[in-house]
Amino acid sequence: MKFRTTDNVELDFLDRGKGYPVIFISGFGGYKEIWMLQVNYLLKMGYRVITYDHRNQGSSQRVETNDSLARLILDLRELIQYLQVKNPILIGHSMGASVCYGYLAQFEDVAGVISVDQTPKMLNTSEWQYGFLNATIQNYRQLAKSSPKVRETLHGIDSRVESGLLKQKNNYPFNRSKNVNLLLDHFKQDWVSTLETTKIPVLLIAAIQSPYYDANFVDAVAKSNSMISRAKLTNCGHVIMAEIPNEFNQLLRHFVLKNCYRQLQ
Repeated sequence: MKFRTTDNVELDFLDRGKGYPVIFISGFGGYKEIWMLQVNYLLKMGYRVITYDHRNQGSSQRVETNDSLARLILDLRELIQYLQVKNPILIGHSMGASVCYGYLAQFEDVAGVISVDQTPKMLNTSEWQYGFLNATIQNYRQLAKSSPKVRETLHGIDSRVESGLLKQKNNYPFNRSKNVNLLLDHFKQDWVSTLETTKIPVLLIAAIQSPYYDANFVDAVAKSNSMISRAKLTNCGHVIMAEIPNEFNQLLRHFVLKNCYRQLQ
């Protein structure tokens, strides 16, 4: 299905099921197909599940400029309004989690947020040492120019996800060089205070063997706000939901059950 934003960009999305709404948001260079096992899991439980591709990613429209996380946050807002979704649960991976953080900073019409392996602040400082690799204000532009020389997954993604994902990657390749400005904008964001003050339930999930982040960031953030819960998972890298889907789906199930019923009461 297709949706056209207010700046006339066509986004590809899927909207399935009839129950309480859950929206999945992929990361930088990601594809909505990465959530396949979560989509199927929630559909069997009776939820309404929405996935979509960011502009310039997956099967959504390619545009000449794609340099703002604020625009991706607005895209999510407009999709929610277009589909007339009420108080959804947002689940974001990597940069998709930052889209969720940014949404929380502006809007309160969500039942909860799950962040998957994404620190709220990418740049390391003397006060914040949980950023992306060794990124600082001095070197982040250089870091963004090329893909990090790391393995994103620990053992690879689940074979049930791999075939569909590979097909989409072949059909709709991601051009990293044309999206560097978006990545640079991502590096500059700081959502720590948003999480420290939010009144919306947030679950931070981190991978102990993540190639990008120190998983202890979830403890540092959670201690500042009782609305924040956290989990640190092992035997996986950055793509937690597609590497250890059974463990991830149990956390997903408990969070969604708790927070959608809280809205319905």
